[in-house]
Amino acid sequence: MNVDKLKVNFGSRVEELLKERQIKPGDFYKAIGIVPQAFYDWKKKDQVPYATTALKVASYFGVTVEYLIEGCTDNPLQAKVFELQQKNKELADKLREIADKLAEP
Repeated sequence: MNVDKLKVNFGSRVEELLKERQIKPGDFYKAIGIVPQAFYDWKKKDQVPYATTALKVASYFGVTVEYLIEGCTDNPLQAKVFELQQKNKELADKLREIADKLAEP
């Protein structure tokens, strides 16, 4: 596999996941333990993270490292994780709505 392609995929996929899940970059940096410059470098396609950081990123999003690098979604567990994350987001949104209604005078 072409190393340059890996660089493009990793940064692009992380950026896509942040947008899809409406995660603020600052929250992501803090959770993973990186500085904004590291993420900027991934997006610019100049660098890919060390394996330990790639594992942290994959765990944070509930995806595989293979997905972040290659875009592989053949893993049935990956699909199930994504489905559960979507359901959790929907439940959180509903709970937020209920809490807002209960807080109204």
